Amino acid sequence: MGQIQASAAAESADSDLYASYSTLDLQRRAAEFGLKVPRLKGQAHKREMLIAMLRAHDAGKRSATYRPLLQQDLQLQRDSEKGSETPSFCDESVVQEMLDAPWLKGMDIGGTLVKMVIALPAEAASRRFPATFGATGRTRNDLDLKLELGGKNYVLCFASGATCQIAAAVSSLHGMSTSPRSERAESREVVCKEQLCKEPASPGPRPCLSTLSTSDSFLEEALEDQPTRSLVSSSSFERDAQAEIRRNIFTSGGGAHKYASLFRDSLQIELVPVKELTAVVDGLLFLADGSKITRQGLLYEVKDGVDVALPWPQPSFPFLVVNIGSGVSILRVNSAEGDYERVGGTACGGATFLGLTRALTSANNFEEALALAEGGDASKCDLLVRDIYGEEGSSSLGLPGRLTAANCGRLCEDNQSSDEQDLARALLQMVTQQCVLLSSAYARQLDCIDRVFFAGGFLEEGNHLARQVIASNFRNLGGRAYFLRHCDFLGALGSLRSCISATS
Repeated sequence: MGQIQASAAAESADSDLYASYSTLDLQRRAAEFGLKVPRLKGQAHKREMLIAMLRAHDAGKRSATYRPLLQQDLQLQRDSEKGSETPSFCDESVVQEMLDAPWLKGMDIGGTLVKMVIALPAEAASRRFPATFGATGRTRNDLDLKLELGGKNYVLCFASGATCQIAAAVSSLHGMSTSPRSERAESREVVCKEQLCKEPASPGPRPCLSTLSTSDSFLEEALEDQPTRSLVSSSSFERDAQAEIRRNIFTSGGGAHKYASLFRDSLQIELVPVKELTAVVDGLLFLADGSKITRQGLLYEVKDGVDVALPWPQPSFPFLVVNIGSGVSILRVNSAEGDYERVGGTACGGATFLGLTRALTSANNFEEALALAEGGDASKCDLLVRDIYGEEGSSSLGLPGRLTAANCGRLCEDNQSSDEQDLARALLQMVTQQCVLLSSAYARQLDCIDRVFFAGGFLEEGNHLARQVIASNFRNLGGRAYFLRHCDFLGALGSLRSCISATS
């Protein structure tokens, strides 16, 4: 506890210190640490990014070295792979290819999964990553989206893997590296010099930006800032811009801070931190922007266990976002500009379900916990209103007899038996009911009971049972629950949106 308090005090001190720095002082400090600051428009945005990067750097230094992270994550992986004869890491070649992709990307490193979105130019969309890689790596080709940006067409590709494998994978990539950063920079300079010798002495026309494979506005700035480079071929401009994108990955989630020094020291990649809740809101608004993304089929509700596609609600604002991850945050979004506020939340979330299920049943991971819940009956563990008042008494109260009076209340009774499937189902229902009751109360207070979006990693593709329970309970309370196909990738999409904003 003392170490935690000391760390919190140090973070607070850094926050106060950097807030008092001028923008120039912040730039100098970043240069001292060797931090590469992405090109940003607007002094306020630039200052905010500098402070965030310096805080992330200091947080990484306080963790001393990344070796404890490697040991910790290896242990987490071993715990998650009970029964496996040999540990299996992510396929380093695929991870390396994703990190080296010379296109815009965003990342979200949560407690369980790391998620990445990569914007591939449409002409390069045929180049695909494998559907699965390593023990947990997965490319979600079913989630591909079409994006129009700056007059060019892109395809958004989605991939994920276990967070507990990050340190081992990055360590392996570091070991595979044969060209240190300084040598790569020297190599680029040699190439440029060779091109200078081959190019005519008089400046030629500027390259057509529409033919380049990355952000047009990003490259346009590079050209404007380096007019003497007009003797160099367009390919060198493209390489420089692509290298800039590769060196900076906009990242949300706690891992943006936890793994900052690991990525910097091992791969020379800066994880540019994006506030977690801001990324969730921006990701949802990104999907809602019909001028940029083809959004048909992204939004749906669940009726009788069937997904039913829905149009985006009109009017759209204000609306609630119930983000269910390890815990739960409830956000009110007021406008398309991302004006939002956290109105509430609960610590009873996805980690509660998984932690209790692991402690009380044979399940070792989220998938096994869900499989148990699928075959269970929560009423064998929960105490219902009819169990206390009877059917007639429930009617006289004006309450349905099937309403839960006490989660796991039956387990207080003597000689009451329930199997682990029933217990897993009861725990899943406990978490979902808490989310529904709390969010519906806020929605009524804020007059948006018909505009509530449920998102977060807990509602990933495999957890259709939780979506059914939430939809049914919310409907019984007079509301409408919206779900998104990309509910567990909102943080990564929001990080991508920040990347696009910073380079445009």
